[in-house]
Amino acid sequence: MRLAGRAVAGGKTTWQMTVADSGPPGAGYGERLESCLLALCKAADIPAPMWLSRNTGELARVGKTTFLAEQFTEPVPFDFFEIRLHQRS
Repeated sequence: MRLAGRAVAGGKTTWQMTVADSGPPGAGYGERLESCLLALCKAADIPAPMWLSRNTGELARVGKTTFLAEQFTEPVPFDFFEIRLHQRS
């Protein structure tokens, strides 16, 4: 699994990166997803966002989801943070 993340402020991408799954061997889908999301947040130096049920639905339907600035426990320098899932072949 690979997870791409990007931050958008004022309609422009201000930061982007892709991370590969580095979870423990035999980890489940949720654990691998969380590991990738936390790696993106660490690289961007932002707190982990609050995961809402709408994020689960979006990710399941279209392979990406957006976290609004309000979903972070601390102020962030962007309007939203988007993640996109890339499954390995």
